[in-house]
Amino acid sequence: MAQVDSFQSGPWRVDCLVDGGMTFGTDVFANVAPARQAELLGAAGLSAAVTEFNAYLMRHDDGRIWLVDTGCGSICGPEGGQLPARLAQVGLAPGDISRVILTHLHADHCGGLLGQAAALFDDAEILLHPDEVAHWRGTEAPGAQVLNTCADRLSLVRGDDDLGADVRVWALPGHTPGHFGLRIGQDLVLAGDILHSEALQLPDPRHATQFDVDPALALASRRAALDEIAGRNLVWSGSHLIGAKFARLRRAGDGFAKLDI
Repeated sequence: MAQVDSFQSGPWRVDCLVDGGMTFGTDVFANVAPARQAELLGAAGLSAAVTEFNAYLMRHDDGRIWLVDTGCGSICGPEGGQLPARLAQVGLAPGDISRVILTHLHADHCGGLLGQAAALFDDAEILLHPDEVAHWRGTEAPGAQVLNTCADRLSLVRGDDDLGADVRVWALPGHTPGHFGLRIGQDLVLAGDILHSEALQLPDPRHATQFDVDPALALASRRAALDEIAGRNLVWSGSHLIGAKFARLRRAGDGFAKLDI
């Protein structure tokens, strides 16, 4: 049985559910020389840039149950699509979810709403930023399929919108136009895809992936988010963290270091 890392923020218990994972090739971080990648990965005890696909189960004391992202379903191959089993591990079924919050519409975040998995969340309201709708609609990407499949259940959220129960949107544009995280209570943030490899990007946030739609804006969002997390001593999690799923940050030279809690 896979370990489930959790954090309690006020009335919210947040569980990180790992949907699967993969290993990035050196080309994913094209602006980082392979030798530098190997150096940073080695310092972290890694031989390659491994990543995981993290989704988040949010359970409130009053009984409401929300889900942040749905994993990649069958899109990412046999390593993905584990979310239903992860939910079962904590005693829940997809039908127990009343609200699905999509940080953005990349396949590893929304794929669980496609194919046979789509029916699993039929009763859930789907929250999404309007800039994601504008960017992906009419394309051949999985995100466009989600927009078509879930059109009658979409609710659009922006900026720092209040989602209720002390949860707010945290705008982090650049990775995609409408990419966002969440602020939960006073001490927890979910930071979405500000990082894809903590080993490569925490020491130097300028290290970027080929997945960023607007690299300059993504860097600005990444730097601002990491600065805030470290400066306010927040507990945070990111959609591609490995190891400890909830952590703090400290500044380390021109970058940051992850601190277990």
